[in-house]
Parts: sequence; structure tokens; C-alpha cells
Amino acid sequence: MSESSTNWNLDGHRQLQLPHPDHPQDGHTDMVYAVSVQGDYLVSVSADRTARVWDLRTQRLLYPALSGHTGSVTAVQFDAAAHKDVIIVGDADGNVMVWRFSTRETVKTIVEAHVGDVLCLHFDHRYLVTGGKDGKIKLWNRHSLDVNTDLPGFAARPAEGDRHQEYSLLATFDGHDKAVLALKLKDNVLVSGSGDSTKIYDVDQHAEIAYLEGHTNLIRSVQAVFGDNAEVKTIVTGSYDGSIRFWEQVPGSHEWRTQQQFHISGFEMHEGVHSDNGANVFSNRISSVDLDAERLVCAGHGPIVRVWDFRLPRK
Repeated sequence: MSESSTNWNLDGHRQLQLPHPDHPQDGHTDMVYAVSVQGDYLVSVSADRTARVWDLRTQRLLYPALSGHTGSVTAVQFDAAAHKDVIIVGDADGNVMVWRFSTRETVKTIVEAHVGDVLCLHFDHRYLVTGGKDGKIKLWNRHSLDVNTDLPGFAARPAEGDRHQEYSLLATFDGHDKAVLALKLKDNVLVSGSGDSTKIYDVDQHAEIAYLEGHTNLIRSVQAVFGDNAEVKTIVTGSYDGSIRFWEQVPGSHEWRTQQQFHISGFEMHEGVHSDNGANVFSNRISSVDLDAERLVCAGHGPIVRVWDFRLPRK
């Protein structure tokens, strides 16, 4: 997501859907649990046990679906940049898989990262953070670390040797009383969503610094827009109450308030286009939200993805 995501405040936009109405065979065969967008690409993951990489310019698959999971694929983030080139997904069996975006190669599998479902994940240049049905938030290093020179103060030392290999567990946070459903990480800031609230943490201090409430159902997705000094400017939350909320901090206060809302009226296909199980889904529950400087996307309890493109006139 761009650090200057502001275009979604404009009134004009045009909605797209994935798959393209002319190519329904490209789509998932069960509900979409999570989406991640970057530039002209989007990755969606589903109860059909696959991850699918889309080209938003054509509304078609970039290459065949990524498979290999034995259960539903429940969480995703990717970065297509050549020097990063990664897709990370979590599944209902508690596993995390790391893929290379450009080649579809499996780079790493973290077996039983959580007890039960991995419900959310997020990474930055240093860390991967995962949240599970077990109520835990776990922090993993993305690169090998020398414990004598590179190990952060909050991290445990490895049981053997003087290095943490890539994607080793560094720390566990008891973030919420209920399942951890959404995470956003950047530098020292961690944002989490659960069945009760959205919280903002200081990672190094292991301290909660803000508590956001207002949704009438569980928070299934969180995003954040950061300023030049890594301060949080805007929080975006998607909820099972059918709304997407944009939050801003009250000037001179630690409190946050709702700045703007989008309401969803379901995730049914266009007329004449159906999912492979023969049914459209009309639930307004939002399971995943992502955005960049030009688009806001969300997925819910249905086989399609909704896209707000703020560069285009409303149709």
C-alpha cells in the first residue's frame, strides 16, 4: 500500500470484479477469505485451498492458481517488487507458506505456526507477524539474524547456535482475549483487530497505545496509512457489520474517531454469473480489505472481489 493513499477520498470511482464476467472459470470455487493489492496486481486466497494472482488491467489470472494446502487458505500478503518478490499465505491448518511471486516457487513452509487457523498476517522489510485462532500474535524474522549483533532486545535467543535462520519465531504477543483476525505492521507500530476492538501497539515496548471501537461486529481486516516519520495517519477497518471505516486521531488526544464509512450490500456475482457451487452469496460480511493510492478492494462471504478504482469516473 502506498504511504500517500489519499485518492480514495474522492467521490468518483468505478467498480470492477474478479473474475471478469466473461471468464468466470478463472474464479475461486468457494468463498474468498483475503485479498492483497499492489499496483496492477492482486492476490486472493480462498476456502478452495488456492491462492490466485490477478492482473487488474485484464481482470484475468496472471498464471495458474497456487496450490498445495490441505485446508482453506485464510490470509495473504505479497510484494511483487523484483528485490522482494514474495507471496506469504496462511492456512486453516496453522501453516504459513512463502512463495516467490515471479516464479511460483515455494521458498519456505512454517509448519504449525499457530494452533488452529492462521487468520491474518503482515510483513515489512524486517518482520512477519501472524495472528491466529489461538489468540496469539507471533513475530518472525524475514532474514537471518546474528544474535550477537542483530537480535532485537525483545526477542528470545535461539536454542542452538548464534543465528536465527529466516522465518524463525522471535516473540509471541498476547494481543487479544479472542482470536486475532487482522494485523498491520510497520517498523515499531503494530495494528491488530479482533472480535472486540482494534488496537495499536508499540512493538519494542510491548505496549498498547490506542484502542478503537465503533463497529457492531468483529473486525476482520485492518490497514494503516503512515506518515513520513512512521506515525499512523489513518486506520482502515473492515468488519462483519458490513462497513469499512476510515479512522483518524483526534488532534491533541490519544483517541481515534471515524472519518468516513463505506457500506457493502453483498458479494453477489453480476446477473448470469455464478460461482461453481451454483449460488450467489448476499451476505455483507467483509473478510478482507486492502488499498493503495488508487484503489480500495474488499472481499467477503462470496466468490467475488469488489474494487473501487478512484482514477476512473463513476458508472
